[in-house]
Amino acid sequence: MTDRDILGAAERAKQEFGAKCKKFSGTITVELIRHALQEAGAAVSARDVFIRGIPIEIDLIIPKKNAVPLHGLVYDPSDVLAAVEVKHHGSVGSKAIERLRANFAMVKQANPRIRCCYLTLIERETYKWRVTSENCGEEAYTMFWYRTLHKRTDYDSTGDWDRFVNSVKEAGGDCRRCQG
Repeated sequence: MTDRDILGAAERAKQEFGAKCKKFSGTITVELIRHALQEAGAAVSARDVFIRGIPIEIDLIIPKKNAVPLHGLVYDPSDVLAAVEVKHHGSVGSKAIERLRANFAMVKQANPRIRCCYLTLIERETYKWRVTSENCGEEAYTMFWYRTLHKRTDYDSTGDWDRFVNSVKEAGGDCRRCQG
């Protein structure tokens, strides 16, 4: 699945839903990313899971081979290779970046080897509070930029989707490698 496939599927799903709903946009984006990672051969958790001892919900986890989450939701910190925060439409301001940094710090405190990643489907390229690797302190990926403030119909691929998938596989979340 390409980045354009994911964007198109997200936009179609939003239209099919029939109402503007940020919660739905976020949920469908996480599901599409999850499906695309599986299609790319990456091991990936269900959405909205937890790491034992950390009181935050994590959009997706890249687990170690043979990791068995408690109740299908709670992973031991030693079983987590990467924790991924997924957004449909980027940051909503400086407080969101601060919260993201704090959440990533909690994850790293539980296991410093966990790779933390932020992935957003779309973001305005000139937005002052867009999430970057520099301001969140961990890996950050933006799949598509748009430039206009009002009408968002012209999205430019950044190439970050392929970089993100490669990062997941580097973290050890490659199912083909797990089974070989």
